[in-house]
Amino acid sequence: MVGLVWRLRWEADLSRDEHDAVAALLSRIYPDHAATFAEGRSWSGARPEGRVIGYSEGRPVAHLGFLRRMLRINDDSSLLVGDVGLVGVDPSLHRSGIGLRLLEEASISFHDLALPFGFLTCRPDVVRFYERAGWKELPGQVTRMIDNELQPETYTGPALALSVRAPLSEWPSGHTVIRDGLEV
Repeated sequence: MVGLVWRLRWEADLSRDEHDAVAALLSRIYPDHAATFAEGRSWSGARPEGRVIGYSEGRPVAHLGFLRRMLRINDDSSLLVGDVGLVGVDPSLHRSGIGLRLLEEASISFHDLALPFGFLTCRPDVVRFYERAGWKELPGQVTRMIDNELQPETYTGPALALSVRAPLSEWPSGHTVIRDGLEV
């Protein structure tokens, strides 16, 4: 896409108008959850710390939110990650390559932030998309977290990691990951 501009935006630097524009984009990306993004609310669960946003003609068309977070592994160790959520591209631009570019831009941002890994949980039908961008599914991974109704949840669906500054061989395989908080 001609004229696409990528920016890492920190949450505290976003204006009300920018939140409104991102919320409108997220409503288009997630139409079944559009009510979540009403009145300029540009987050779903945990409020992102940072966002990688692709802009076309000054409006956001691609979005990825993240938090730098310590995941607990089996209650006995911790692992620093860029915990990812709210990933999407304006539906009118699907299959244009912008989604893969978004993940590439996020990887660059994570590298610049000295994060060893990216981490996300997702629906089974989007695993292949993330794998095309270098993310690796973590077989048998169980993720404990807090759901959007503020209740403990054990998620057994796909969890993926991205090697950023550490090799995936350093990821503790087959363990329970505890995300102490809401999913982004």
